[in-house]
Amino acid sequence: MKFGFKQYFQPTPKKLRVLGDTLVALGTAAGSWTIVDGNPQAGTIIVIVSVIGKFLSNFFSENKGENII
Repeated sequence: MKFGFKQYFQPTPKKLRVLGDTLVALGTAAGSWTIVDGNPQAGTIIVIVSVIGKFLSNFFSENKGENII
């Protein structure tokens, strides 16, 4: 498994794709609930961290061949 900027457009391994999607789904739900509950700063931080986690999962690749970019 490789990690780097050139791997962003390469296929992401299934386990990391599932992890990233789970992070963004749970983070959005938890952040929304926290905002509704009366703490908008914490809710915003939770949502931002979950989106960054999903974004970082795209930098992993199993591709061992030539890089496209």
